[in-house]
Amino acid sequence: MNPSPEPVAYLFYGQDEPALKERLAAFTDAFTDPASADLNTVQLDGRTSQLGELRSAAGTLPFLADLRVVIVENLTETPGGRDIIGELPELLPDIPDSTRIAFVEIGLDGDPFKSKFTDSSLLKSRRPFIKKLIQLVENDPRGHVFSFEQPKDIISWLKKRAAHYGAEIDLAAARELAGRINDNLSLADVELEKLAVYTGEGGVIPIDAVKALTPYAAGGQIFDLVDAMGQRRSADALSILRQLLSGGEAPLAVLGMIVRQYRLLILMREQLDRGANINSAGGAIGVHGFVAKKLGQQAYLYTIDQLETCYNSLLETDIAIKTGVSEPEIALELLIVRLVV
Repeated sequence: MNPSPEPVAYLFYGQDEPALKERLAAFTDAFTDPASADLNTVQLDGRTSQLGELRSAAGTLPFLADLRVVIVENLTETPGGRDIIGELPELLPDIPDSTRIAFVEIGLDGDPFKSKFTDSSLLKSRRPFIKKLIQLVENDPRGHVFSFEQPKDIISWLKKRAAHYGAEIDLAAARELAGRINDNLSLADVELEKLAVYTGEGGVIPIDAVKALTPYAAGGQIFDLVDAMGQRRSADALSILRQLLSGGEAPLAVLGMIVRQYRLLILMREQLDRGANINSAGGAIGVHGFVAKKLGQQAYLYTIDQLETCYNSLLETDIAIKTGVSEPEIALELLIVRLVV
């Protein structure tokens, strides 16, 4: 029986970017000699690279070393990169055994509440090409795929990453941090490194440190805003709205995030009314982990009729702002007062 060939083409993808980047760094170190790494490591931006450039980089023999590493990042983001994916069935068999080519797809942990909706639409457009890339590398006899999925238990993930930075994080602090980063693992990792430095080697990160040092991602504040609205706490809702606006978020961007949140609440409420639990309902509408849990909790604050009424009011406010009938900040405050009554 012939042994399996050594992998030549690799794919690294997924939402857990901190883990992905660590594994990619280890991959590069494993296949390069420190003395000649600069001469035998090529990084290409898949968004702008040409097929000929990729073919040349992958086909070049290593210089004074056994192996050459080529890293190609985010082919799925642009039409040109997607065209290259279509050519890979012809290119991969020609790659010499002395090359290790790594296709890297990052930016998949997009915050669904970002004010720039182009981010979420780009992510959606990338998915079929990521699937195609997975199939191509998996089906290649010299291919290997590394997947880094969103963790199901964000609290456990935060504890492990805190340990990676030489600290511990207590349960209350981990929950507070999860609420502030809104499932954005890259942001969480940056914040944990900062908190670990603040706490000191071997220290325990307390909830007070999280509150003092970690700002809310916009999405986290949207959850708090909708919580306050659903619980009819108008003063708190208005206070959070003003924090968002004073923090630099444009009124229409804030409205856009609120509209998206209520659209997800409608979808979640429909799933729950059909008998689904929060986890399965979240999967059905494309959200997971902490986001799904929060949406489920918020959906129970409303009936489906109430949610649809809220959604219609949001659309009316959008029209009033865009047509100049109302000042944006005033229109948002009036909207919140109407919805919490």
